[in-house]
Formats: sequence, structure tokens, C-alpha cells
Amino acid sequence: MANRVKGEVGFTADGQDYTLLLDFNALCELENDVPGLMDGTAEIKSPSAVRAVFHAALTGHHPALNVKDAGRIIHAVGIGRAGELIREAMTASFGQEEKDGARPRKGA
Repeated sequence: MANRVKGEVGFTADGQDYTLLLDFNALCELENDVPGLMDGTAEIKSPSAVRAVFHAALTGHHPALNVKDAGRIIHAVGIGRAGELIREAMTASFGQEEKDGARPRKGA
């Protein structure tokens, strides 16, 4: 079961349970593939960007899955739901944003 406190987001696709986690390794994998991800300016709109982020977030708990598997899972849940799951994983990993969009500082 996914642990939100640890930044994990669980979901089911085609009767299988999966967990997304945008941990440090996932972020390193995405740093060059999705420009702007680290500074918050990325717009994850293209199918390849959605699949890249989804795959990177899956690999922490499902290392045997490849990029095409990620695409199959996205197809199973639908592109809209995949986008929601990515947003949930980002929120779970990075914490809630303040109303003005700025990220809360540690100790604030």
C-alpha cells in the first residue's frame, strides 16, 4: 500500500496495483528529459513527457517496468487520470504549495 507521507501514490490499472514515487532517483532521471521540472516551470503536456514522468515515478517500486509498460498503464487508466496521478505524486513528493504558488520553505 502506498504511503503518502513518503511521497507515494497508489493506483490500480488492469487489476494490478502500482505505486508512483518521484524520489531523488526519478528526479535525476527526468532532469534532462523534462526541462523545467526542477524549477517548477515544466509543462508536462506532450505524450512523451507524460510517459517519461510516469515511467520514472513507477521505477522506484516497479524497476522491471520499461517505458512501453508505462505507456500501456497510461492507456489503461486514461491520459487524464495519468495526469492527475502525476500531479498527486508531485504534490506528495514535494509537499503542498502555498496559495500564491510559492513552495513553503523548511521551518516556515
